[in-house]
Amino acid sequence: MKDVSQVDIRRYWQIVIRRRYLFIAVSLFCLSVIVWGSYIMPKTYEAKSTVFVERNVIKNLVRGMVVTPSIEERLRVLTYAMMSRNMLLKVINAMDLDIKAKNEASMESIVKDFQDNTKIMVKGNDLFVVSYRGENPKIVRDYVNTLVSEYIEENTGSKRQEAFGATKFLSDQIDFYKKKIEEAEERLMSFRREKGLTLATDERTLVSSIKANKDEMENTEVKIKELEAKKAKMKQQLSGEEPFTIAIIDKEKGDGSSLSARLKMLEQKIPMLLTRYTENYPEVIKTRAEIETIKKQIETQKQSQGAENASEGDLGSGTSMMNPLYQQLKEELFRSDSDIDSLKAKITILNIRLKKSESEMQNIPKEKKDLSDLERDRNTYQKIYEQLLSRLGQSEVSEQMEVQDKGTTFRVVDPAILPTKPVSPNRVLLILIGIAAGAAAGVGAVLLSDYLDNSIRDIDTLKSQLGLQVLAVIPKITTDDDIKKEQRLDRRVYAISLTYLTIIGGLFIKEVINRFL
Repeated sequence: MKDVSQVDIRRYWQIVIRRRYLFIAVSLFCLSVIVWGSYIMPKTYEAKSTVFVERNVIKNLVRGMVVTPSIEERLRVLTYAMMSRNMLLKVINAMDLDIKAKNEASMESIVKDFQDNTKIMVKGNDLFVVSYRGENPKIVRDYVNTLVSEYIEENTGSKRQEAFGATKFLSDQIDFYKKKIEEAEERLMSFRREKGLTLATDERTLVSSIKANKDEMENTEVKIKELEAKKAKMKQQLSGEEPFTIAIIDKEKGDGSSLSARLKMLEQKIPMLLTRYTENYPEVIKTRAEIETIKKQIETQKQSQGAENASEGDLGSGTSMMNPLYQQLKEELFRSDSDIDSLKAKITILNIRLKKSESEMQNIPKEKKDLSDLERDRNTYQKIYEQLLSRLGQSEVSEQMEVQDKGTTFRVVDPAILPTKPVSPNRVLLILIGIAAGAAAGVGAVLLSDYLDNSIRDIDTLKSQLGLQVLAVIPKITTDDDIKKEQRLDRRVYAISLTYLTIIGGLFIKEVINRFL
């Protein structure tokens, strides 16, 4: 791979050497076009001005008391405000550039040129830079300074005008609503004198009471339905229970049916039931009641036979007892009936209250509604009037801040100065680009010329194209005179090229010194 690359480079180099005059001509031509073209191009100058948005300490002290636009809002619309047509026309008139405009089209061209070549960069929340590029350094400087000053002046003037306008508007509105309040008070007093009403009943209270009674009736009916469902369930359970149950089985059964065996079995059964059910589960309650009964029977047997000689195995058989689950269900059923009766009585009372409230609602006179409307209007006007008074105070403080420049102010940190060096064209960069472009163009021209040249230069090409056997090759005969003539021509071409490149190099050094030193 490396050998192939070296062969290709050597081949291209030989092509360049063979067509060196073409390479030199094309390279110098391309270099000349770029270099001398940079001197033909018009010079462009740039001026910049840096403006600082200063926050006044007083604004922080009166925060919440005044209403002024924030710095962020102003900077957000800064570019649009400064580049607006009205602002640029003011700048053009201030600089007397409108004299050059012969008609409306030429004026629009001047405005568009300023819009296209002006740049505004916002840095942070309190700094922005205005820059402009043009051919006349004096106009460039004056334009930037005039644009900044016009914007600051208009911004300050517009804020003051807004503050004055807001104060006047609020004052007019206060007078208007003051008259409205006086008229509403007069109508209210006249209405009361004519009708002589007393506000003993509040309509909204009645509506709220009716709604509360209806909601309570619905909730009570739901509770009655729940209790009836519970009652039906308890009746169903009660039908499956006996009033009495056998708690003790005869001792003669030797398979663990004695009192002590039965007691032990039931005590072991309780933990098993509690793993699946709660203490209130019917089976758990029934088992615990049977345990208590067995314990009482054992105690009775012991007392009758003597505590010292009594044996638990000698106790009597089968004892009948009240079924605790049956008794509990009967009590729950009785309580449910009582609760249902009390809830039904409550519904009756709520119905009476509801009918009474609805009757009172229907009997509210129309005059009372009219009185409520008059009072509502008066209260609405009064509320707006108080808000306007508060806003008027804030507006007056804002007005004083703008008049005395105590709010946000713009300070020109770095005004535009007269530019002495053009920013364009950048001849240093263009000369370097010309050298690179000239070399590339020369190589490209040589390779293109070689590609378009169809002449045969070697035996292999001749054999491949004609398919004939080459008998002999006659070499090119070059005499000493031809060699010397070619060498003289090379020296002249090289000398001219070197001299021309020396001139270009001198220009490059001169531009570097002018630009950076």
